[in-house]
Amino acid sequence: MEVAPGEAVGLVGETGSGKTMTVRAATGLLSAAGGRVTRGAITIDGEDATAATEKAWRRWQGKTLALVPQSSMSSLSPLRRVRGQLAETIRRVDRAVDLDDQIAGLLESVHLPVTKEVLDSYPHELSGGMRQRVMIALALAVKPRLLIADEPTTALDVAIRGEILELFGELRRERKLALVMVSHDISAIAAATDRIVVMYAGQSVESGPTGSVLPDPGHPYTEALLAAIPQRTPPGLPLPVVSGQPPRPEEITIGCAFAPRCPKVKDACRNQTPAPVVVARGGQVSCLLAHRPDPQAPSKTEAKVR
Repeated sequence: MEVAPGEAVGLVGETGSGKTMTVRAATGLLSAAGGRVTRGAITIDGEDATAATEKAWRRWQGKTLALVPQSSMSSLSPLRRVRGQLAETIRRVDRAVDLDDQIAGLLESVHLPVTKEVLDSYPHELSGGMRQRVMIALALAVKPRLLIADEPTTALDVAIRGEILELFGELRRERKLALVMVSHDISAIAAATDRIVVMYAGQSVESGPTGSVLPDPGHPYTEALLAAIPQRTPPGLPLPVVSGQPPRPEEITIGCAFAPRCPKVKDACRNQTPAPVVVARGGQVSCLLAHRPDPQAPSKTEAKVR
């Protein structure tokens, strides 16, 4: 996957599909925890970061990229007040700034009141939505150009979820931020992103413009995910599910990883690993059944004119 300046990319897939591992690799947290990249490459601003040193990662983790982790309750320090946590992050970036002004600006940018009650609160004293806004403020404190949000709307009610998605849109416009949003919630991805990447078993199986992929998915796995959205099932009917379980990494040998669960599987799918196919709408699909665009065929617009 690639993320262009100012672009919003959504990363979706079941638990265990590799979304968070991808994020950890792309932010240097994987190598910091003793992991390593054995295949592929990570490139930041044209520089190879695949085997970067901790010092190099700290440079990128400052003004280039920032992460909003999955759980605000477990990511925020339970022993420190909001003001102290914001102050520590700001000081690591710039010791010369006025702390009070910077903290006030960050809280205002995420629509939190700049009050003594908020600043002196411990994380457990805040609501889930307020904690999530504090996490976003902490990420913004380093003035990144790319913000990576890992399941930012998990465990939030519908109203607060909508507010957080609106906040991301506002921050993108005002700060010209690039955004990667990881989520199980496809409706959130649809509302907040320009492009979508669908992951399965550690691989991208489909990607393309969000507004094109979701109405007309090209991979059976994407179709299955969309069919399982509860709101798409009429009342009184059983909810569709993606049968079976995702494979463990060591279980993937040859053939399509989704073949054991795919309702459209063919014999070739079990024996041939699919390569990404460029499709007409401007994305890629890794499926042997994907239709390659016919360069001689007229576009839909041209066909309508004719």
